[in-house]
Amino acid sequence: FREHGSQYPAYGSIVAAGANACVLHYRADAAPIRSGELVLIDAGCELDGYASDITRTFPANGRFTGPQRTLYDLVLASQDAAVAATKAGARFVDPHEATVAVLAQGLLDVGLLDRNKVGNAQDVIAHRAYFPFYMHRTGHWLGMDVHDCGSYVEPSELGNVSERQDPLSGETIKDRPSRVLRPGMVLTIEPGLYVRPGEGVPEHFWNIGIRIEDDAIVTATGCELISRDVPVKADEIEALMRA
Repeated sequence: FREHGSQYPAYGSIVAAGANACVLHYRADAAPIRSGELVLIDAGCELDGYASDITRTFPANGRFTGPQRTLYDLVLASQDAAVAATKAGARFVDPHEATVAVLAQGLLDVGLLDRNKVGNAQDVIAHRAYFPFYMHRTGHWLGMDVHDCGSYVEPSELGNVSERQDPLSGETIKDRPSRVLRPGMVLTIEPGLYVRPGEGVPEHFWNIGIRIEDDAIVTATGCELISRDVPVKADEIEALMRA
């Protein structure tokens, strides 16, 4: 980081391979990296008091296996959808909902979810059937801290509250209108998939953990990704590792 002008790490780096990549905030950073595994690195630096937060996932031996690439391309497609949804006038929740829509359909298409048990993509979303594989939000504010301060609720609509039942816990959830995105706001866009061994989970997907994270500045017409000097497409990653 210092070699390229940064003063400090923005947070403790996450370096996880294989099954450890399925741990959201794996901190041990001590397990050996083996050929055939995916390596997930979540790291960022501070520059002049401002933080970055970037994640890339790549094959340890330079080539994705078929199942790895299938899930990687799905996560990237979900990130593309979130990027398209990030623009002035949209709500903070919109990129997350765009991500979930792509992942829900994709999980059905690749066989991680059984249509005969969970229904169609709309059912997957309504009942949060995707949650075992994608259990976090798609982004957070970014600024002078990695998880920067700031409300995720639109201040002018704090009094507008609706209630619904969580399909997993049965608890009552109070929903408030999500924050309206405005030019100059900065947030992360970081979808992922985390597949642990389990009943009904195809074995060829076991222990694959993937997250792709970029930092976005909201503009009047969309968003500007300021962390894309590091490639994200599978072909580009393999080409870089061959170089």
